[in-house]
Formats: sequence, structure tokens, C-alpha cells
Amino acid sequence: MKRKTYNNVMKGVSIIEKKGYTFDEASKIALRCFEEAEANKNGLSVEWYLNKIVTKDEWKKMEGEMKK
Repeated sequence: MKRKTYNNVMKGVSIIEKKGYTFDEASKIALRCFEEAEANKNGLSVEWYLNKIVTKDEWKKMEGEMKK
């Protein structure tokens, strides 16, 4: 996925949804991933950013640990 097109964003959303996020959450995260990839211009693909997203369960666990 090189460009931010509707179909590419929807692919990103489906990847994120598989990690336990809702459609709305996944949409926001996918758009941020595309924006980060465009802004950084460091050669990292959008897929790299999508792979770095943790599952929702892991995120909740980390968030709980930070509040302690």
C-alpha cells in the first residue's frame, strides 16, 4: 500500500479490526498510519506501521499498568 486510497484504507481497517478494535477505532488508527507514513518519508511502508499495532487486549493491559 503506497498511497492513501479508499481501498487501501479499508484494507488497513480490516487488518486492525482483526486485532480486536471496532470499525470506528480501526478507521482512525488506519488513517493515522497512512498520515505517519506520508509525513515521515523514511521509506517505511504503511504495512510496517499496521504491524506495530498491538491487539486491543494488550493495549488495555498496558493502559492498566500505566495507571497504577
